[in-house]
Amino acid sequence: MANFILEETSMIFKAILSSKARPEYGQATIPFPISDSEYDHTISLLEDMGIGSPTAQDCRVDGVDSPYPILNRLTAQSVNVDELDYLSKRLDSFCVDENAQFQAMAVKLGLSNIEDFINLTFCSQQATVITDFSDLERIGKDHALTMSGESMPSEEYDRVDGRIVALDLLQNHSGTITPYGVVYDNGMKREPVYNGRNFPAYLYKPPLMVLEVNPNPNGTAAGYLYLPSSERQLQRTLLRAEQGRKGSV
Repeated sequence: MANFILEETSMIFKAILSSKARPEYGQATIPFPISDSEYDHTISLLEDMGIGSPTAQDCRVDGVDSPYPILNRLTAQSVNVDELDYLSKRLDSFCVDENAQFQAMAVKLGLSNIEDFINLTFCSQQATVITDFSDLERIGKDHALTMSGESMPSEEYDRVDGRIVALDLLQNHSGTITPYGVVYDNGMKREPVYNGRNFPAYLYKPPLMVLEVNPNPNGTAAGYLYLPSSERQLQRTLLRAEQGRKGSV
């Protein structure tokens, strides 16, 4: 049994992947996000193990090494390698507060699969998470900022009576205790931004060009090409878009 490990200097998490159908092929420890320079090599390594499909969830997660403990819920599940890569890129943009919002809401909602995790990254910023109850002024101001969609002018932020806002939140709204703090969902609504087939547009790094992929001229974009990109990345994006059009993963 082989055990391959790809190292990368900057990562969000490592996932230990194997083939559920052919466990004798061993495991591969993959750092995510996958760097552009390592992408083709990583896919080739997985394909040698009989996994790494551009569309199928054929990678069994045997373990996750991550500062996001919530991702351990993926263990023993089957995922698509590009789903893991996309999720890691979404999480890479998060600050400390957003990390708490994401994990606390995942606990509150009972989420555990990769599709739900990806969709949660697009809305968890709407939640309020309290990790320290010692400063009511800060709690109230942060909550007011969250409720404004993080777009409150500095003058308006300064005028917020944080203590009053915090007391209203604590006394009149129901929070949920999680390992990541007490979370208030603030009426957050989850949308199926990711449908299990086509990844929403996301500029992880500024590309030279972004092209919409649309196999159906009368439909919406089924995928996005970020250029420059390797030939293998292009091929996989096109295959995913085509199979998404046909309604298969």
